[in-house]
Amino acid sequence: MKNAFRYQRSEVVKESLAGRWLMAIMITLMMLALLNPTPAMAAEDVSYDTMNIRVQPEYDDPRVLVVIESVLSGDTKLPTDVKVALSKKMPDITVGMACELPEGQGHRCKVWETKESGEFQDLSYSVDTAKNLFLEYYYDPFKGSKEAEKGNKTLTYEYKASAPIKQLDIQVQEPLKATDYKVEPASTGSTEDQEGFKYHTYSFTDVKADDVMTFNVAYTKTDPEPSKPKGTPPPQENPEGEPAGDSNTVRLFMFLLVVLLVAGGLAMYWRSQSAAQAEAEARQKARPKPKGSKGSKVAKGKSGDKSKKSKFCSECGSQVDGDNKFCSECGSEIA
Repeated sequence: MKNAFRYQRSEVVKESLAGRWLMAIMITLMMLALLNPTPAMAAEDVSYDTMNIRVQPEYDDPRVLVVIESVLSGDTKLPTDVKVALSKKMPDITVGMACELPEGQGHRCKVWETKESGEFQDLSYSVDTAKNLFLEYYYDPFKGSKEAEKGNKTLTYEYKASAPIKQLDIQVQEPLKATDYKVEPASTGSTEDQEGFKYHTYSFTDVKADDVMTFNVAYTKTDPEPSKPKGTPPPQENPEGEPAGDSNTVRLFMFLLVVLLVAGGLAMYWRSQSAAQAEAEARQKARPKPKGSKGSKVAKGKSGDKSKKSKFCSECGSQVDGDNKFCSECGSEIA
């Protein structure tokens, strides 16, 4: 009986270990799924239906503000990575927001990465669900310029298409207090908004990837204050207060939640296995002992002599009556 119990217990232990290995594999797969979500498509598979770029010197800051609003084409599959080439002719670039705009959810801003690429620096970020995109950054062409300190301002804006664009519109704004304003190449048109800002407009169709467009601006402006009251540049968060990189924060939260759930499941599983082992041991102890347990009288024949000689258990050394096939103390089978 003891050997049978040992076999039963070893099988329980094997099942417990197998269960633990299975749970460990499940945890590993979940971690990999969360840390390595559905791979984004390559940037080469991206194209745009429309893109609108506004170049605004000294708008709400002494630097130059650039705002890029774009719509991915219907052929672009999500999730994907988008890339924006930032020219090194635009010094001291500070990115404010790189976002996708899900309908009715405001700006869902992302964590971006930059990589050197010859005369440009590639800024990239992931797009998960929305095809409407928004990018905002500042650069400072006037920093350290003696002529700029005198009010003679010059700047270069250079755009390189990172993907095909069906319709590209670019507006270069004049500062409100600027004089002798010039932009090259000459614009194809101009507009004026309700705030009194004049924009020099350019339109391009069927722009190919790697096409480069350069605009040179010169004007005089002695007033150091920006056109609008100077304020703090927009923080990297959306209207609901979600910080930039919100998708990473949510992913981390989901990862921690899954870890807690799996840990709780493992605890319950191991507890149930321990309870099963304890129950098996209790059942084994509760079984009735074979006849002829220690302390009972030796069976005698009619003549009063012992019917059989006593034996000793090879496992525990206890005395075993001759008729018993199992030890009454440990349950081992008597050879």
